[in-house]
Amino acid sequence: MLPQVEIIPNQPQYNRASSGLPPKRNSRRLIVFIITLLLSSALSLGYVYSHPALYRSFANLLTVAPTAIDKQSSEADIQHVAIQRQILTGQELLTETLARLKNALGEHYMTDSHALATELSITELRNMLTVQATPETNLVELAAISYQADILAPLINSWTDVYLERRAEEIRLTTGVTIDALYQELSGLQAKIIIKRDELEHFREVNNITSLGRENIFENQSLARFKGLTKSLNDASEKSVQAKARLSAVKSSIAAGKIVVPKEDQRQMQTQGKRLQELREQLAEVEKRYTPNYLALNPTLTVLPQQIKELEQQIRQKRNYGKSIVLAQAEQDYAAAKQSLRTIKQQLATHKHTAREFSTKFSEHEALLSDMEGLELLQRTTQERLAQIEAKQAEKFPQVKIIERAFLPHEPFSPDYQRDSIIAMVGSIFLSLFCVWLVDFLTRQEQHKPEISISGVNMYATPAPDLINNQQKIAEQLPQNQTQSIPQAQTKMLEYPIPKELTANDLNNLLDVADNKAKQLIALLLSGMSLAESCTLNKEHIDFNAGTLAVIGESTRTLSLNPALIALFKNSEPCPAWLKSQEISVATLEAILLCTAVDAGLPDPQSITAASLTQTYAIYLVKQGMRLAELEKIIGYTEPQALLQYGHYSPERRGLPIADVNLLHPILARLSA
Repeated sequence: MLPQVEIIPNQPQYNRASSGLPPKRNSRRLIVFIITLLLSSALSLGYVYSHPALYRSFANLLTVAPTAIDKQSSEADIQHVAIQRQILTGQELLTETLARLKNALGEHYMTDSHALATELSITELRNMLTVQATPETNLVELAAISYQADILAPLINSWTDVYLERRAEEIRLTTGVTIDALYQELSGLQAKIIIKRDELEHFREVNNITSLGRENIFENQSLARFKGLTKSLNDASEKSVQAKARLSAVKSSIAAGKIVVPKEDQRQMQTQGKRLQELREQLAEVEKRYTPNYLALNPTLTVLPQQIKELEQQIRQKRNYGKSIVLAQAEQDYAAAKQSLRTIKQQLATHKHTAREFSTKFSEHEALLSDMEGLELLQRTTQERLAQIEAKQAEKFPQVKIIERAFLPHEPFSPDYQRDSIIAMVGSIFLSLFCVWLVDFLTRQEQHKPEISISGVNMYATPAPDLINNQQKIAEQLPQNQTQSIPQAQTKMLEYPIPKELTANDLNNLLDVADNKAKQLIALLLSGMSLAESCTLNKEHIDFNAGTLAVIGESTRTLSLNPALIALFKNSEPCPAWLKSQEISVATLEAILLCTAVDAGLPDPQSITAASLTQTYAIYLVKQGMRLAELEKIIGYTEPQALLQYGHYSPERRGLPIADVNLLHPILARLSA
């Protein structure tokens, strides 16, 4: 049966994107929307404004004294702030606050319907009040929340005043007790210091200590003598060693035959030795010049040997005498040094006991002195503490300062009527839209929509009896000359089926199993060429430098090639890969494509044809918004009726030229990987 075609003049045109709802249905939607919106808005707004308004007021307290202008600000005392929070919410403080609030409000408070004085308990009051510490500071916020705005400021201010009075009284009592305790402590310390000083003076007098430190120990007679003996012992020991060394040296020199004489005789010995040497030289000179007979006859010359003998005798006697003198002197010095050392040791041994006794007594003296200094330091510290407490007058300046007092709130704290009203209205709108959709869904009837609407022509795939009857009624009301029929020849355009698009999964499966010939063929078909044009293709038609492909045939055109496609053909030998000695035909290329579809394991390999691949590529271009009139520049000549079918995939916007469209099919991007 041929599709039903109808021309409706002077009627609004409904394309595939229009809803085509009749006015009656639109009016029903509007009624449902308005009724639902009014009901839901009334209920939700009534619920919002049915909540009573809560009011909130607060005051800020600084829980430590302000820092002096010449001192650096101290860090926040978190522990102190936490303690003050507990004090503020204590049972005793809240009880007095409630009593003071009743007295302050009087009859106004007694007649209030929300919180009567006889009914408001400490637990309810504690629930109304909150204490919140500001992070990293010593500030504390005292807040109260109630339905009665007029009682909040008096409540918080009474709460604050009671706390300040309690705090001031506590500081005043604490300060008085502390000062009394410090005065008593000072009196006791003063008495102990006097006793300790008397004890120290008596100890010094008894033990004859005149110095306060060991660095001046020579002032003490006993220790000064001990120090002198120790020094004398060291000197005597050194002298004894030196004397013994000298004695040993003298004995060694005598044993070695060296000249040993006293120091006072050494000069004379040197003079005699020099004179002896001169006489010997003179005698030797005479003996060389004269004979012994001549010397014997000359009395002057014979005297020389006699003088030499006498001088040698004198020197010899002098040496012997000097040895005895030096040895005796060294022995006497050594004996005297040993005797002095023994004497000093005896004296030092005698005084050691006295020194030890004094050292012990001096240690006791230092212990007494240290005890007295400790008592004096404690006395000064206590005096400074007392002076600080009296100077600060803490009872006049308690460690709490009111930064901001409570105020009368004019705006409610909760709920936020404006915000909740907006939420209620938005929710009502969404509920109304949902109700409209629900009514349409429950009352929806099956309607036949035209497959295509072109210039007032509605075309249906199958006859719609209800629609035909409706249109016949409309036609009876129109003038006879306004109803036209379409010639049978014009319905041939409806014989072209809507093109189908292969899925990306099918294309991927084809490329996975395709060899070089199949890949080149699929790439050409997905670039706009047909099988007949692929049969006539050779390497000369491809300009690898410009990246273009010249299509020779009925639709001569030039296609742009992506670098991936250029590499696919440039590295192929022959190019294309199916060029052999035998002649290539369309049937051969169809067989290559069918074999690839069979190898890919597709469920319907017969549907994988050159036409389906070309249609897939054309649909890809149309979905991007390419103008249908320019589609022939890519895929070649196409029947207008067939070209019209691609309009089903065209987006709802103005068509784009070729330059604004991506011509490379996404599946071919795999060839570059």
